[in-house]
Amino acid sequence: MDLRQLRYFLAVAEERSVTRAAARLHLTQPPLSAQLARLESELGVPLFVRHRRGVDLTDAGRQLVEHARRLLSDVETATDAVRRTGQGRSGRLTLAFVPSVVWSGLAELLRRFHDRRPDVELRFLEARTDAVTEHVRAGRADLGIVNLPPGGAGEGVGPDLDAAVIRREPMVAVLPRERAGVERVDLAELAGEPFLCPAMPGWGGLTRHIVGACRLSGFEPRLREVDLVQTVVALVGAGFGVSVLPASVERVCGTEAVTRPLARPVPVVETALLRRRAEPPSPPVQRFLRMALDTPEPDALGPAFARPIGG
Repeated sequence: MDLRQLRYFLAVAEERSVTRAAARLHLTQPPLSAQLARLESELGVPLFVRHRRGVDLTDAGRQLVEHARRLLSDVETATDAVRRTGQGRSGRLTLAFVPSVVWSGLAELLRRFHDRRPDVELRFLEARTDAVTEHVRAGRADLGIVNLPPGGAGEGVGPDLDAAVIRREPMVAVLPRERAGVERVDLAELAGEPFLCPAMPGWGGLTRHIVGACRLSGFEPRLREVDLVQTVVALVGAGFGVSVLPASVERVCGTEAVTRPLARPVPVVETALLRRRAEPPSPPVQRFLRMALDTPEPDALGPAFARPIGG
């Protein structure tokens, strides 16, 4: 018994006529009758009572109708599920990321991905930079999203991971609200202030950007480390120091802290995707990569994900 025989059987059972079923199936009557006879021979029982007006189901035929409908429905469900997974329209995607990237593009990227692939289950691992890279390296996350160190994608990632820049942001000064009168900030004028920064993990995350910006202005900053960028902003607003962070931090400044452009240029902060180099991406991962790399920034994930020239 095969699926084609079951479909033929159901058509005859529903039409109560071999002739009408053959027309519905776009067949001639002899091959359809031959398939029905083969099915009855294989099962060893008659499925139809034939008469001049058509056919009626036997008790065995009525029972097969129930099973055949269920089996064909299960096959269609399985076929659709497999096809959706293969096309990246379903499945699972686990992302590890540092908290600071949520408001610098990740939230919007996730919204667009969910709108286009609502049946892909998204899982999140929020961690510091070094933990994000380990989540990806160990396979606990399909992709990681981090702020690269000032040296760029070639530094700190490791030979087993690929990195692709998906966003670049300028650095801005973060000041208490009462100091909002200045248009641009010369960091040299803040040399005596404590500089709040996220705790330095692995390759340094945003802290190395802060230190580098201060050194370009001619001084070594006095750092005060906390766990999260949100905490940095809150403590700056409370008057416990100043900071230098990516421009998107303005979205979480609230009423107590402000951001201002820097008077002297400093290296931008690059946000990058990380993935395991040796492992082919699953269809949902591939779809996410293509969407994330649909930016003006260059990618470094290889020709499989490169955008077409002029695209």
